[in-house]
Amino acid sequence: MSDILPDSATVSRVLWQLRDEWDLNPLYSQADTVDCMLAQHCNTLALIDDTSEVSCAYYEKASTAGNSQRMKILSELLVTEVTYVDTLKNVVGVYLNPMREAKVLSETELREIFSNIEVILAFHNDHFLPAVTYAISRPEMAVGSVFLHHSAHFRLYSTYTNNHEVSVKTLSSVASRRAASCFIQSARQDVTQIGQVSLDGHLLTPVQRLPRYRMLLTDLLNNTPPDHSDHEPLFAALKDLNAIIFEVNEKKRAFENHSQLRRLQASISGSAAIPLVAPHRTLRLVDSFCLQSFTKLSTRKSGPAACKRVTDGYTYRYLLFNDILLQCSVAANKDLKLSRVYKFDT
Repeated sequence: MSDILPDSATVSRVLWQLRDEWDLNPLYSQADTVDCMLAQHCNTLALIDDTSEVSCAYYEKASTAGNSQRMKILSELLVTEVTYVDTLKNVVGVYLNPMREAKVLSETELREIFSNIEVILAFHNDHFLPAVTYAISRPEMAVGSVFLHHSAHFRLYSTYTNNHEVSVKTLSSVASRRAASCFIQSARQDVTQIGQVSLDGHLLTPVQRLPRYRMLLTDLLNNTPPDHSDHEPLFAALKDLNAIIFEVNEKKRAFENHSQLRRLQASISGSAAIPLVAPHRTLRLVDSFCLQSFTKLSTRKSGPAACKRVTDGYTYRYLLFNDILLQCSVAANKDLKLSRVYKFDT
């Protein structure tokens, strides 16, 4: 316990300075948010020695930092990180664990709704938040190296992001059950812990976290002098973060494409002979066309030959992929049946 007290004390003291000297957003006062966070740390503060090395280092720097833009951004990073960790703790402590203990939902349903949120919480609570807190408490206030050191762990968000659509659908499905619905509503009414945001709103928060880091690091880099010791690490950290966000987004697109191909494979009769699911294959277009037969009518008089429609035609559904084109007939019940495959030459 004694190992984490200095970090807790520093968080609280940064929040005090933030509360007294400025608002994070000039258009909206966040005093209530900061006061709420301070209340959560008040018991810990009573046990802290005011002369701790971390606290003294922070105050020495804060006394000369003034109302600088860089200090505001660092404070916003710290406050939002504390809020984010509290949100994750609430989701796990107010919803996930009680649901698991009460067996309100099956373990499969819990995994579909909450994905790897427990792993994400452990990373931020045990490693990232303490590291950010300590870095901001030091004289140079260098957080770039913190992001660089932990950048590989941000790939945890790929699993969570890929699963989010499944999470939304499963949560909507289980909410129709009386027991689950009552449990969720009861947990939401615990305003002191979870606030007025719904569970699906809280579950969206991790999806938004990496873009929020990118915004903060961009602002911080723009407000850090080139000769500052943190400038180069911040530049490298932002580059790594952009690469990770791109990787997460690409994996999500690949996951969604794979899921779409599997659904199409199951919905088209006769498609088993042509496996649709392939790493290189993407769906480009789906549309319906009516094919009709015409014949030329010869005339003895000069002039172009007239055309007469022989049949009323038949409507086909076409699915255009990057490497093949499927022609499917449409049954009366709108089911699709594969009738022809056109392969493109590469």
